[in-house]
Amino acid sequence: MKIAFIYGKQPSSTLTKFFTGSACYHVGFTNGVHFWDMNLIRRRRLWPLYPEGRVILAECPVEISADYLDHMLDTDEHTYGWRDYLLFALRPLYHLFGQSTRNAGGVICSEMVADDLKANGWAVRFDEVPSPADLELAIIGRKDALAYA
Repeated sequence: MKIAFIYGKQPSSTLTKFFTGSACYHVGFTNGVHFWDMNLIRRRRLWPLYPEGRVILAECPVEISADYLDHMLDTDEHTYGWRDYLLFALRPLYHLFGQSTRNAGGVICSEMVADDLKANGWAVRFDEVPSPADLELAIIGRKDALAYA
């Protein structure tokens, strides 16, 4: 299983670059046949889904199976709505007042990936809701691996 970091969709990449320092706007898992991600609800799509030049694939730091991800499709009740997007966009304001980013009960794509990695033994923890840029830094080792603006 690999983690797919997605870049380049406008205005998403520009907005995430502004709010997080990276143009990586989406993240999910792929086994080369399917792509599991969070888009309002968990979903599975056929892979490849995005243009090759706008994707970085990284090895998963822990073993995650397609069976596990499919089971999560059947059992996970998290959703992601406009209130969650709004609160995530207010991330810099929260930081200005020394607060951590929060959600309105939903789970963003990078939070889903981090939770799944954690459930499968990944020891990395985040102090707040991780952005795709946070995962990018933790897994690839740098922010903005593809500098799409």
